[in-house]
Amino acid sequence: MFKKRTVEEESPRTDRAAERPAEDPGDAPAGRRTGNRVEAAGVNTILKGSRVIGDINVTCDLELSGDVEGNITSRDNANILIKGTCKGNINGGNVHIQGELLGGNITAGNDVRISGKFKGGEVKAGGRIHINGEFSGKLMGNEIEIGPDARGDGELLYKGSISVAKGARIEARISQMEQPPERKTAKDSPQVQPVSLVPSEKDPRGEEKALKQAQSG
Repeated sequence: MFKKRTVEEESPRTDRAAERPAEDPGDAPAGRRTGNRVEAAGVNTILKGSRVIGDINVTCDLELSGDVEGNITSRDNANILIKGTCKGNINGGNVHIQGELLGGNITAGNDVRISGKFKGGEVKAGGRIHINGEFSGKLMGNEIEIGPDARGDGELLYKGSISVAKGARIEARISQMEQPPERKTAKDSPQVQPVSLVPSEKDPRGEEKALKQAQSG
């Protein structure tokens, strides 16, 4: 009439959570998921499938895998990686376009790398510009490197050097930007000794002497 209890049923239940060893803080995940965004240590990530309409201002690195219609601005010279699409201007430290930038400009304090598509605007880089994707627009940088898979047209302006790899197909106007003229310091300027043409009251012949100095100078 009575059900026989097994050994497992008679044994006391234990809390498996209590059996787990305490987690080391170093084993904690590097990022925290918030909706379609992951806030990692030093990196903001906008996930694929998300869409943002409006400007984005960041103070740390940004990795965009979704779509943005607006400008992206880095306030602390942070790096920006575009894996999705962006319709707007980008201002950052290092900028890498793996996805698409449509109808916007890029201003980078350091380097710009385009392995995806850049259509329409201007690229200004304080360092090097490396293109190994599709582009159309105006590129301005200290060094410009065109990779073998590059395709596009526009204008290329460089300060230091430019290289085009075999296999690249581009139609572009290439020119070197003029270096600003060097400013001469006060030490570099020739010293000019002023000549007084005012005769001394004590020397009546001072006027004749001053005129001779002016003629000889």
